[in-house]
Amino acid sequence: MKMWYVKVIFSLTLLIVLAGCNAEKQTIGLTARGSSFDISNIEGEMVSCRNGDFSGDMDLIQQQIIEDTSASADRYLLEAAFSDRFTYQCDGDGGQLFGIVSDPDLNVNTLGYFEYTVSGIGMETITITPDGEMTFSGDDALAEIACSLPCENLGEHGFVRLSAGTIEAARVSIDVENSKIYFSGLSLGNIVLSYAGTVSNPWLTIKLSAGNGNIDFSKLDTGQIILAEVGCEDRVIEV
Repeated sequence: MKMWYVKVIFSLTLLIVLAGCNAEKQTIGLTARGSSFDISNIEGEMVSCRNGDFSGDMDLIQQQIIEDTSASADRYLLEAAFSDRFTYQCDGDGGQLFGIVSDPDLNVNTLGYFEYTVSGIGMETITITPDGEMTFSGDDALAEIACSLPCENLGEHGFVRLSAGTIEAARVSIDVENSKIYFSGLSLGNIVLSYAGTVSNPWLTIKLSAGNGNIDFSKLDTGQIILAEVGCEDRVIEV
């Protein structure tokens, strides 16, 4: 059985913001797809879903179905008490998906907003923590990260989404102070990036040659993003 690892590490400033946000709200959103799955937290509490019926000792504050016409199974958004770790187990067929969301109402303007989601085929377990660590067992997966990126060129409401295939020991970190996204261990080939704020781009495809490096937004005011990969020349991407 393959064991894969994805981790997102934030700068100290953003970690403090997220910790404060979670301490105040004490709830978190969980997204899950499937007709039969279990979700447990670090405290050992569990909720089970069987064909849309939920049971267990994990307290669900609210639950709803998210419209997803492209999937064969329903996708749910659940609000639960905050925990330091959640594990999803699915024994059904088809594509699996699990993620956590800092704001159960999906308000991306919330201070310190983040989403971490892992999806794939033939995955047995997915574990995600609010500080961005994602582990899973099964085949290769797609990691989707979305977070606030308040920086000079995106403004105080800057926001970034990143989708990439994952390989063993993949990592993404957000450097708010220097307007950069650092990454390592991502699959070679295309990743999809979008950003919004004082300037925006809803769909930008970037081809990775090494899978380790950073994406620099500090020149965004001149219409450029800099891709710096280990062992490669820096590339200027006109946007």
